[in-house]
Parts: sequence; C-alpha cells; structure tokens
Amino acid sequence: MIKQTIPDNAKKVFTGITYDVYQWEQKMFDGTYSTFEILKRRLGVQVIVVIKDKILLLKEEQPGKGKFISLVGGCADSNNETAIEVAKRELLEETGLESKELTLWHKQGTEGRIDWNSHYFIAKDCTKIKETHLDSGEKIESYLLSFEEFIEEVKRDDFRNKYFQNLVFKMLNKKDELEKFKQLLLEEI
Repeated sequence: MIKQTIPDNAKKVFTGITYDVYQWEQKMFDGTYSTFEILKRRLGVQVIVVIKDKILLLKEEQPGKGKFISLVGGCADSNNETAIEVAKRELLEETGLESKELTLWHKQGTEGRIDWNSHYFIAKDCTKIKETHLDSGEKIESYLLSFEEFIEEVKRDDFRNKYFQNLVFKMLNKKDELEKFKQLLLEEI
C-alpha cells in the first residue's frame, strides 16, 4: 500500500504542469512553528510490454536528457487520469499498441520531499492498432528482446528507470525471484 505523505492540514500554494507545491505549519520540539513544504508529482506509470516470448524496450532521446533506454511509460495528463488510463494511453502513444491483458504488477510510492506514486503494469496480447503519436520532445524507437537480453539492457548505465533497475538487481541476487518474474512475463495467456 502506498503511504500518504502530505499532511491533511497542508495547503496547495502552487499548481504546476507536473508538480504541485504544498505547505503546512509544523510544531517543533521547542514549541515554535516552521513552514514545511512538499512537491506532489502527477501519477506515473511504467509498462512492461510482452509480445509472444519477447519483451519490448525503448531507445529514447529527449531534449536536455540525451539518449537512454526505458520501459514504455509516462505521467498522468491530469489529476483525474487513473493509472490504467495512463498505461493504456502511453502504450498507444509510444508504440501504437493496444493490450487485451494489462495487469498491475507493482506500485511504488516515494517518501520525503517529493510525493510521487508510480504503477508498473504488464501488457500482454498486444495488437498494433495505429502508428505512434510522440510528443514534440520525444524520439522513440522500440525493440524486442529475449528475457535474458532484457535483463542485460536493464543493467545498463543508460537505463532510465533506476527504481525498476534496483528491483531487477534485487531479483538477480535471489535467482528464484528472477525465475518467478520470468514466468510471470512469459507465461501463456
């Protein structure tokens, strides 16, 4: 379960494109009060796309970020968009694919000065229904890999999602966990 990090007494003081800023007064140990602040980022999703016995990754380039390897993903366009809606939209925009089996696999929540929740989905039984529709700041090329090749790509320094990379590194230290993950991705529908 993802823990709420913004106190109930916090007030939104700024609404941004991707981040909102909240502030609240916090009583200190000596009885004085200080103003605390936290950023809330729009909901994020990552999609692990499985096509037959292959896993899809993206070679991406964005202005100011250079080239990197990534999963399909992005963030909500509004605070009203649900995780499953974001996953479907990002899958369609970045790959032109639609999935008949989109399953929530994992949720990540951050704690600290940035409140951000990200949901990880597995997309199977995918069909190409249109061409990609990329933002003006995206260059994306998709490619398919075996499970073993996928794991090697995730280990690369230029793999963008460090949280997912850390999950994979933990699985590498527990071979049975990695095998369960492989079975989850590649099992028949």
